[in-house]
Amino acid sequence: MRTITTWSDLLRPGDAPSFFDRNPLPPFEPNASGYSVTNAWWMAELCRLIYRHDLEEDASPLAPHRSAFLSKAGLRQRVFFNAPETGTQGFLVESVQAPLFAALVFRGSEQEVKDVIADFKAIREPLGNQGASVHEGFQEALDSVWDKFVTPELDKVKVPIFYTGHSLGAALAVLATARRKPNAAYTFGSPLVGNEAFADSIKNVPIYRIVDGSDVVTTLPPEVLGYQHAGELHRIDGVHKSSLIPFVRPPKRLADHAPINYVERIEQ
Repeated sequence: MRTITTWSDLLRPGDAPSFFDRNPLPPFEPNASGYSVTNAWWMAELCRLIYRHDLEEDASPLAPHRSAFLSKAGLRQRVFFNAPETGTQGFLVESVQAPLFAALVFRGSEQEVKDVIADFKAIREPLGNQGASVHEGFQEALDSVWDKFVTPELDKVKVPIFYTGHSLGAALAVLATARRKPNAAYTFGSPLVGNEAFADSIKNVPIYRIVDGSDVVTTLPPEVLGYQHAGELHRIDGVHKSSLIPFVRPPKRLADHAPINYVERIEQ
């Protein structure tokens, strides 16, 4: 397990040279009735891989392409979605052989103005008529892809479906559970999404909220603004070595948010 986290690990997780490196790969457990460490690891790795830009976004993407890593893990991409107006991206992937499952994966924040705008539009807007309210920026981000990209593909899925995301992507995965219930949702470094009434409205959805150490994003927006986390909390942590020279490496509260640390700190 790594003890040093770089700024690239945190800010450009998709540039990593390898994915799905556990040998042998633990079989996914699509019929698990509760929290599965194995499924958590698979979802965390997919959350890291979705940050890797491919031909849909870059004319000359890094090699190997995202599809090669998916193939290595026995998966294929059904659709990649991208809403330019909000900067919201993700993909739907499925296994090509047993055990059969599909995963809806939302990308988290990148160094893009549109992502920053989504993160900071923290005014809550009403959701339904039961007193629930959710983060305006997150809701707008999900709206921009849901009807056009996500719903048509979910309608075709005939196998167990899982939702996941890291950071902003985790928030979108939580919001998605209120629109169509998955078999389970696994979130990593999720910010707070809505108020107590919203959290209560999805209490029967199996949402597993994984938090690494002192990940600062999981404390935002502050609860004092009326926010409350949804889902069942699972904590992980690992050794972190800071640098004596400021800004050489991210401090622990930021390092704990790096997708690679979620992947590596989930026990086999």
